[in-house]
Amino acid sequence: NAYWRYQLLDIFYENSSFTVDLSGAPCDPQNFVNASSDLGLSPFNISSKNQDLFILYDCDLGRRPAPPASWTRVRCPPDLPPVFALLGNKYTPGGIATPPPTNYCAVSMIPVLGYEGATGADYRRLLQGGSLLEYTDAGACKACRVSGGQCRVDASDDAFKCYCTDGNDNWFVCGDNRKNKMKIMLIVSMSVAASLLLPCIYVMRRHRKRGTLCGKTSSNIERKIEALIVLHGSLFPKRYKYSEVTKITSSLNHKLGEGGYGMVLKGRLDDSHLVAVKFLHDSKDGEEFVNEVMSIGRTSHVNIVSLFGFCLEGSKRALIYEFMINGSLDKYIYSENPKAVLGWEKLYTIAIGIARGLEYLHHSCNTRIVHFDIKPQNILLDQDFHPKIADFGLAKLCRTKESRVSMTGARGTIGFIAPEVHSRTFGVVSTKSDVYSYGMMLLEMVGGRKNMSSVAQKSSEKYFPHCIYDHFGQGDGLQACEVSSENEGIARKMSVIGLWCIQILPMHRPTITKVLEMFERSLDELDMPPRQNFSQILEDPSYSLNAESTRTISCTETQVFSEVLEMEIRVVDSKTLQRLPTTL
Repeated sequence: NAYWRYQLLDIFYENSSFTVDLSGAPCDPQNFVNASSDLGLSPFNISSKNQDLFILYDCDLGRRPAPPASWTRVRCPPDLPPVFALLGNKYTPGGIATPPPTNYCAVSMIPVLGYEGATGADYRRLLQGGSLLEYTDAGACKACRVSGGQCRVDASDDAFKCYCTDGNDNWFVCGDNRKNKMKIMLIVSMSVAASLLLPCIYVMRRHRKRGTLCGKTSSNIERKIEALIVLHGSLFPKRYKYSEVTKITSSLNHKLGEGGYGMVLKGRLDDSHLVAVKFLHDSKDGEEFVNEVMSIGRTSHVNIVSLFGFCLEGSKRALIYEFMINGSLDKYIYSENPKAVLGWEKLYTIAIGIARGLEYLHHSCNTRIVHFDIKPQNILLDQDFHPKIADFGLAKLCRTKESRVSMTGARGTIGFIAPEVHSRTFGVVSTKSDVYSYGMMLLEMVGGRKNMSSVAQKSSEKYFPHCIYDHFGQGDGLQACEVSSENEGIARKMSVIGLWCIQILPMHRPTITKVLEMFERSLDELDMPPRQNFSQILEDPSYSLNAESTRTISCTETQVFSEVLEMEIRVVDSKTLQRLPTTL
């Protein structure tokens, strides 16, 4: 991985494997590699000899009891948040590791070698043992070993060297026997040829009935997906055939909904898991499809919907998600009496859960993710009404060291799009663009209506944020804004936080981490944000629109599928070997 350094523990040349420490500090698991989502291990594969070690952290124990007895609490310094561990079953490459339900903690999974009789109580020893990774032995290394040498890397120039028993180190092989060298060259040639042809053989076997990576009829989007599969291997979400998808959805019979993006059907996997299958229309060369697979495929969080797999056959594109029995948030907050259905305390809990999911996307992944379409329709609720962020079609993957988001045009839903996404006059696009959308959604949860419709009517009296400013300090409180007096404290707190989030300039908005801190404070400790309007911002020279530091987030690619692939993938057509661009 070009962005993280790992400690190499041991190398086993005889079976082309090695152990590596993929963890960080034992009591700081948020810096671990999450093997269920992190795509940074390619071109290595996680060995099936490992076991799943599940780790819980950032637990909200103030509102919930401790995890079940099967989880072991890790001994950590008292000033650090609690960490819990559970040793699971054998690691299955390409499988979906599912720990027991823990809806109030962040969860991570790391593969460990393990040993007989080990449990979560052996947490530190398991981490010290490392994870077993496998690699494909290069042709030059095979040749060196056949000649009696050992493969090494010269630390001075990172060049391959073959260390021989006579004490010499050669560039290629040991010995000077002509016959031996011919044998070695044959091995090298065969190995190199195999390394070039294997990806094509893999693709051709799976997709013989249509254009493939190695064929002329393959579409541009399929070549990108195929390249990513070859690059990321078992860590890429599972790919299903269209015939398998029709079986999962009972021949496309159980429709859940339909929109401009396509339609969603209910289905069931072979292991009886209920799923929602989202069929996408063919648009923009499939960029939204790739966005969704690449971004949500990297995540593993209780407040992010899980992607079980995808299907890509010609123009047929489908995404297979976990099924959320209670549907999306919008059908509750826009109902006649939403508070009677969910209640203020449940709405409050949902708001915090969404913020935690956003914090994970913005700050807890090796690759940051900006969602760009946070709205009630994209918040799904499970059987216990725990929220999960969904629909990553407009998301962008962002490197941690870059300084800003580069975009070719506005994206999002009217009423939730941050001003800077419309016009760079208001600042740079960043994670705070998601914070703005979150704030608008928070206010709609309080007001129980669509704020965008009020704007369209140009009636500031009906515009809910203005109503809050006008009546917040008065005796009637928020009742004038059609908010009931019951549990008004929760409504007032959510309103204040929402108003902070929708400040016009990004520099005045809190980060999503700061938003979570605001939820932890009492209403009396929260200040009312200043009331702003667009004309005031544009006309007042005291506002420095470019003064904000933009180090919060970053993304320089114009589309998510434009990320640089860090290996060469060669494709074979009927006439020649040609090199794919390293940037797809």
